[in-house]
Amino acid sequence: MELFDLESGLKRVASGGCVLSTQESSGLEAGLSLLKAQEQFQHLCFWGKIFGQTADYYIAFGVRGGDFEFPTKHFFFATKDFQFNALAPASAEETVRITELCGDKPLVGVPSTGLEPPKEGEDEPPAEEGEEGAQVQEGPKKLTEVDRLAMLVQEIDFDTSAVPRGAFTIDEKHTVVASRDFKGLSPSDALVLTSYVHYRAPVNISCLRTLARKDSPGYSGHILDGLDSDAPKGCWAVRKDPVADLVTLRSLTWPGYIAYHAPQTTDFGGVYFGYAQKEINLPFLI
Repeated sequence: MELFDLESGLKRVASGGCVLSTQESSGLEAGLSLLKAQEQFQHLCFWGKIFGQTADYYIAFGVRGGDFEFPTKHFFFATKDFQFNALAPASAEETVRITELCGDKPLVGVPSTGLEPPKEGEDEPPAEEGEEGAQVQEGPKKLTEVDRLAMLVQEIDFDTSAVPRGAFTIDEKHTVVASRDFKGLSPSDALVLTSYVHYRAPVNISCLRTLARKDSPGYSGHILDGLDSDAPKGCWAVRKDPVADLVTLRSLTWPGYIAYHAPQTTDFGGVYFGYAQKEINLPFLI
């Protein structure tokens, strides 16, 4: 949900429990406005709120124009001071280590919290100094909760980030951009899961082939992965709100994620509010 649409967008998803206090809303708008001015993003979106045991994290991502094919999402996090800092993507090696160390434990809410407990009776080796007096760390990087937060945000975003099919197209520079021809889904199409795709780089082979075609702009509806191909089948719940003339999609894989679309309009968005805990038993529940 983009910064300019934050207030109305949060009202759209309030039925799912995704709400902010007045203090949070004002602090978030100020923090995101400052971030957009500093980073010069073409688009800046509020991604969601991840709950911790002692404090919560507010997540945002920005997109700049000019990237080939799918634009890169640059993620940021903030705590109660709403000063956003960059979230560096976790490497494959770090992801394995984080998973082994933490499992599905909830986040604490303190970015500097170490993930690796100190070994009893073992002193930390003295750090060497570089040419300019900076300390040089030997061995693997010491992981903190920020590294785990980055890993979880990447994982949740990959499995969610739902948008209406046709809302994005590919231009003459072979870059995925918002479609000017998109006027919204019809009321009947908006209730069908096949009408929605993931707003991220595709991994489905058929989508990758379509994206690589020279005439790919003519097949813009098939360049992003569809939600109907997500596993397990039934991991998405589509609901219609007759009062607000709104359709919502809720992820059963990541409880707390909700996307919305107002049929026959260009109004759509999504947000995550939760503990960043995946429902791993979902295949046995549906």
